[in-house]
Amino acid sequence: MHVKMYAFVTLIVLFGFRGPLIAAKKATPGGEIDAGGKYLRIVKAYADTMLRDGRDTYGQAHSPLFATTLDRKTVKIFDDVAIGKLFQERLDDWDNWRIRNADRYFGGANPHHHMSLYQILYALTDVTGDNRYAAEADKALRWFFNNCQSPATGLLAWGEHMGWDFRTESIVPREKYKHKLVYDGMCPTYAIHEFAGPWVLWEQSFDIAPGPCLRFAKGLWENQIGDHKTGNYSRHANYAWHGTLTNDEYPRHGGFYIATWAHAYARTKDPFFTHAIETLVDYMDGRRSPQSDGIPAESAERSKGQTIWTTSNVSLAVDMHDSAEKVPQVLGEKMLKSAGRTDRVFLKLGHDLSPGGKGFLLNVDTHTLEPKGPDPYTNIHSRAGTANLCLLRYEQTRLDGYKKLILDAANLYLASGIESEHAVIANEQAAVIFLLAGAYEMTNDKRYLQRADFFAKQSVKLFLTEGSTLPQANTKYKHYEAVAGPDTLMMALLKLHLIQTNAPKKPRLIYSHR
Repeated sequence: MHVKMYAFVTLIVLFGFRGPLIAAKKATPGGEIDAGGKYLRIVKAYADTMLRDGRDTYGQAHSPLFATTLDRKTVKIFDDVAIGKLFQERLDDWDNWRIRNADRYFGGANPHHHMSLYQILYALTDVTGDNRYAAEADKALRWFFNNCQSPATGLLAWGEHMGWDFRTESIVPREKYKHKLVYDGMCPTYAIHEFAGPWVLWEQSFDIAPGPCLRFAKGLWENQIGDHKTGNYSRHANYAWHGTLTNDEYPRHGGFYIATWAHAYARTKDPFFTHAIETLVDYMDGRRSPQSDGIPAESAERSKGQTIWTTSNVSLAVDMHDSAEKVPQVLGEKMLKSAGRTDRVFLKLGHDLSPGGKGFLLNVDTHTLEPKGPDPYTNIHSRAGTANLCLLRYEQTRLDGYKKLILDAANLYLASGIESEHAVIANEQAAVIFLLAGAYEMTNDKRYLQRADFFAKQSVKLFLTEGSTLPQANTKYKHYEAVAGPDTLMMALLKLHLIQTNAPKKPRLIYSHR
């Protein structure tokens, strides 16, 4: 097919009064192959800095854990005064943050927020042959699993609202900052365990810490699943003591539990874990609307089962599919069938990825699948991330419907950037690079690879500022903060390097923000 080529023109306006505008005027991009390994050098420099200076050297006992938030000038964690300032900046400037304070973590480690850093370290050993990178990742995770697990529940000090504090050698429950966190409407009185996303490193984790991983897998059943008969659960659980909840059963969280149990079953063949999996699969299928076959977002009072969060269902399907090969055949077939039902619902929704279109449809009525709520579609910041979720599902199913959505989304970035008057978060830029790289791998169309290279070069200029090897959190705020995805941006550069240089070893790098 003949492809028109346009002159490549890029407009970048940074640090205006209301925040940066990052856009590209209509153009088909040029790009250079990373033959000199520039992106690899950047990623290695980032990893080396984290290994050397980003560790726990605070308090009375030190550990190999990585700090999630750092001052890029001193490469040190922030003191309480500076943390208070970071909290207040978010309260005063939501448009340029778009991340709740209750989801941020400042005083130590949270492996969930550093999922991409760990993937980078394992991949660098594969790519460079230097065993030090994987060994240091093992060391940190081994220490975490063996020292940061609740003796009462088996749950771990990680996830959306918790971490391990370097100064106190303990968890940091939300009450430490309750006078600030209350502004987010979050209960400040106890430490909550909640997955921040999938944990894609179960293979490595079970290898280095099998006992704690099995205790954690059983702890999920005992503490996250409030009704062991039906499977009703809550995404929230108490870290420090047993006390189960129900009716906050986000489908994607069910997928995270299923993935954990599937890995545990693969290691032990213990029917405890297949029982847990089947209970949740049956519970989810039992919640499907008779009219639409979609799974409601939750049973909580605020939605009463009347709304579907569409990507939450697709995320569950991804985990069901990956887990199906680890369990007995009959159960695996049930899981694949359930995931297929979700595909049929998602692919018949009114997504609009035409130029100037509304985007992916995220929130719909449970029974009619009509758009629901004031903002039912993706915005410019969430579009590429949603497309990457579709890419994960396409890799599993090869369904043409997902392929079309992915390429339609990727095509939008061939002629434009992230056109925003506000700051761009590191993960948002990473998502675009991952999407375009994935589109190239699907089609072998070099336009996507060249455009990914454009965004990669842009990222180096925007996020690796002031001579630091650590990328800043977003294009306005210059500190390093893992919840914003600077490590995922580095992982996107590594993925692009592997594709551009046709590296003999291409470890799988998983975009895990879902």
